[in-house]
Amino acid sequence: MRSDTRSNAMRHDQSVDSILVYVGSNPDDAIGENILKLPFLRSIREAFPKARITWIAGYGPCMFQGILEPLVDGYIDELITDFFIDGGPAELLCRWHPLKSRRFDLVFDTQRNVIRTLVLRRVRHRIFISGCWRFFFSDRKPPGNYRQRTLLTDKLLSLTAAAANQSIRPSHIWPLEEQWKNAAATLLPDGADYVGLAPGAGNKETGKCWPLDQFVALARTQQVKGRIPVFFIGPEEEPWLPELRRQLPNAKFPEWDRDGVPATVKGPPLAMALAARLRVAVANCSGIGHILAAGGVPMVSLYGPTRPTSFAPYTPTLTTLWARDFDPSGRIDAIPIETVTAALEERFLDTA
Repeated sequence: MRSDTRSNAMRHDQSVDSILVYVGSNPDDAIGENILKLPFLRSIREAFPKARITWIAGYGPCMFQGILEPLVDGYIDELITDFFIDGGPAELLCRWHPLKSRRFDLVFDTQRNVIRTLVLRRVRHRIFISGCWRFFFSDRKPPGNYRQRTLLTDKLLSLTAAAANQSIRPSHIWPLEEQWKNAAATLLPDGADYVGLAPGAGNKETGKCWPLDQFVALARTQQVKGRIPVFFIGPEEEPWLPELRRQLPNAKFPEWDRDGVPATVKGPPLAMALAARLRVAVANCSGIGHILAAGGVPMVSLYGPTRPTSFAPYTPTLTTLWARDFDPSGRIDAIPIETVTAALEERFLDTA
């Protein structure tokens, strides 16, 4: 249970040398959700700059060991991918000493399953932070008049606020090394107004993608204004490339047309660096949408079955358009191109 016996002095204690972050025990393989966790990770590093951070990312392969690894260098010191809590009542009887003899100054529990929270609380620790049951099991709560958050990133940042006894909101722009910035400058040289378009999304069968022909029409309106459409096309959308090239011969596809860029410079860090060279971007609710937002570009995000109140990108320069505001069915193709165009123009002015 939440302890109120800790002294006020301890609430201001910054002598935290070891931190455990528990994300969950299910596979953590969604790019978008992992991008949304980056501000939380950065807030921990800013609040406790000298601490060693151990991250339990789920049972199995981890994005932070794969395509997102270049982004977390210097933020995560250890990854654990074989620690499983199934969340059933039997766990309370058999998991008395999780992680055996290891001990941490600070443990973050980022999930909301109460059994997993109770088991994780048995990890030897000095301070335990959990939002489960509105911080009922946590040693500390966020300062001020805390209210329940809906956005994933805000929920996570409230954990850091509880641990540090202050609100910490890091920049929405993820820091990148020069190699990524230099590659982006090669692919999108100075002297043009670039407009990013990301028509894809994972789980396309769920209706998350605004129609491709609407993205093409939007690109044409930008060309009329003297701007250059820049398409972000992932491996799953590669079959779209020939037709997009045919219809929009002046558009750019920097992740595929890579003259002058080393083969090793690719993936989400490159997309973030490219985003920094755009004036505005339009994307579905998708991993690439979150990646572009983390690059710092003003965003227009399109939502069909998913809710912007839960999974909006972490950025202050954002317009969200939800299909349910245009049609009760919630079909994403109900979002009018005129509305998207108007939102794009409004966001375009953010970098004027």
